Amino acid sequence: MSESATRYSAGDAVATPDGRGVVAAVLTDDVEFPQGGGEDDYAAVEAGDDRPAYVVGLERVGSAVYRASSLETSDLEDDDATESTDGDAVTDVVDEDVNGLDDLPEGWDRDSVLEYWSSIGGSWEECAEDLTDEFDAERAKQLCSAMKDEVLRTRR
Repeated sequence: MSESATRYSAGDAVATPDGRGVVAAVLTDDVEFPQGGGEDDYAAVEAGDDRPAYVVGLERVGSAVYRASSLETSDLEDDDATESTDGDAVTDVVDEDVNGLDDLPEGWDRDSVLEYWSSIGGSWEECAEDLTDEFDAERAKQLCSAMKDEVLRTRR
């Protein structure tokens, strides 16, 4: 099966070589993805409409970029769901020291953030719109930014 035959969308729960997670972004243009701990440490990721790359916020911690051939549809809540796949990540897992959970309401943890991020389609804009129903617009944006930081484990 060609890589372009299996496409995932932001918010999809998937299994990766590094464990389960949520697709946080679908890349169709070349980007520089954060690596290591240095401000200037990035990995070049080649992507296009015919060969997308997928940024996945991992269930255990961090995020990395993968090709469709290294992903498989999964479920974050099902203990019997596929937990990992064969293949390789395009980048190393980034896991910077961020305090995304510190800015969220009491009781939220990484699992609940990933489940929510999946439910709103992995979109910051959708998150802000959804949370504006319960919080003022500025607080909703702050919460969504904290969740994005937690999903990706980077502020870059």
